[in-house]
Amino acid sequence: KSGFSLVMNHPACVNEITLSLNNKNARTKALVLELLAAVCLVRGGHDIILAAFDNFKEVCGEKNRFEKLMEYFRNEDTNIDFMVACMQFINIVVHSVENMNFRVFLQYEFTHLGLDHYLEVGHPAPP
Repeated sequence: KSGFSLVMNHPACVNEITLSLNNKNARTKALVLELLAAVCLVRGGHDIILAAFDNFKEVCGEKNRFEKLMEYFRNEDTNIDFMVACMQFINIVVHSVENMNFRVFLQYEFTHLGLDHYLEVGHPAPP
């Protein structure tokens, strides 16, 4: 509990945890997403998570927020633990928002990155 409190009070820590998604190990990525989902559910955590993914976008040179996350989701399709953790994280990020307009905006971010198409067809959308 005290460790989690320290993480919540130190945004740079959440940024570093989020950057750990670049790890090659799918189990590590799944654990990172589980931790980030837990942060997202705590009061004020949603803003911290979105800020961490904004930082990730900048540091990793993404054009769109969550771009690499979706790339990993498509490429790790043989690792069920990672895929489950990823979908749980996405659901928490999108649905833990009270404001319906903001929820739709977050849904659109993932739709724009091809999540809906991937879930329907089982492979990435053509470019």
